[in-house]
Amino acid sequence: MRLKEYVINSLMNLTSDGIVIVDLNGVVLEVNTKFEELHGWTREEAIGQVLPMTPDEYKEDALRLYQSLINGEQIRDFETLKLRKDGSTFYASVTVSPVKDSDGVVIGFVGVERDISEKKKAEETMIRSEKLALIGQLAAGIAHDIRNPLTSLKGFVQLLKYKNTDYVDVMMEELEHINYVVNEFMMLAKPHLSHYIESRVIELVQSIISFLQPHALLYNVQIQLEMDPEIPVITCIPDQIKQVLINVLKNAIESMESGGEIQITCRNRLNQDLIICVKDQGIGISAEKLAQLGEPFFTTKANGTGLGLMVCKRIVEAHGGKLSILSLINQGTTVEIALPINSRYHI
Repeated sequence: MRLKEYVINSLMNLTSDGIVIVDLNGVVLEVNTKFEELHGWTREEAIGQVLPMTPDEYKEDALRLYQSLINGEQIRDFETLKLRKDGSTFYASVTVSPVKDSDGVVIGFVGVERDISEKKKAEETMIRSEKLALIGQLAAGIAHDIRNPLTSLKGFVQLLKYKNTDYVDVMMEELEHINYVVNEFMMLAKPHLSHYIESRVIELVQSIISFLQPHALLYNVQIQLEMDPEIPVITCIPDQIKQVLINVLKNAIESMESGGEIQITCRNRLNQDLIICVKDQGIGISAEKLAQLGEPFFTTKANGTGLGLMVCKRIVEAHGGKLSILSLINQGTTVEIALPINSRYHI
C-alpha cells in the first residue's frame, strides 16, 4: 500500500498541471505541488478548507458546472479565471472529473488546471492586430463616406455667405452622419475589456450594416436583413462579435466585384442557438480552398493576411458557438455563425 501511495503521489507531483481533489462540499482533500505554485496556498493551508478559487463574477458558471458534475458528467478544457491566495487571477484551462464509488454514486471531484495566461495574451494580441488590419482596409470606404457630407456642408456654407436659407437642417443631418461614422470608427479601434454582457443581436448586426454601408457602396452591393420576430439576447463580448460580423460581411462585399446583393438572416433555432447567416452572390470558393480556410496565413486575397477567418473562428468557438462556410464556384458563399442562447463561455 505504501508503494501504491508513493507512486500516486509521485505521478501527481510530476505533472505540469495543478491537481486538486475535493469532496461534494468543496472541501479540499489533496493538492499537488503545481497547485500550490498556481494558487499560492500550501498543501497544509489547503487541505480541509473550502478555498475561494473562483472570482465572484464566475460563480454562476461554477454552479452550472457543479450540477453537471453531480450528474456524472466530465467537464473538459473549460477556460475560465481562477483566484490566487493573494487575490490576483490567472486564466486556466480546467478539466474536472467526478469520482464515483463502487455503486456509481458521485462522492467527489478531481480538478486539473493548466495556466494558459500567456496563450490568452497571444490570442488577444492577435485579435487586436486583426482588428487594426480591418480598420486599415476599411479606411478608404470610411473616408469616402465622410467626404460626401463634407462636400455638401462646404457648398451650403458658401450659399449661406450670400443669403439666409433653410439649409441648416440639412447641414445638421450631414454633421450627425459624420459624427456617427467617426464614432463607430473610434469604437472599433478602441481597446475593450473582454467582459461578457447581455447583448441584443439585432442592434449589433444593424450597427455593423450601417458602418459598412460606405464600403458596400464602393462595390455596388446591397445588403438585405431579415430577422425572426423573437430574437433573444445573448451573453457575449459585443466588441468581438462585431469584429466577426465586420470580417465576414467585408469578405462577402469584396467577393462581388460586379455588385450584387448580400442576404443576412438571423434565426432563433429552438431557443437553443442563434443562427446568423451571411449569403453573398460572389465568385465562390473551390472545395480545395474551402478546406484550407481558417488555417493560419492561408488566404484567397492578394493583400490578405490569412488570419481574419482564423480569428473569427476562435472568437465564435470561445463563445461556445460554431462558424461554418458553404460555397460553390460562381454561385456565392454562405457563412453561418451559430451562437448558444442563455449560455456563457470565457476566453
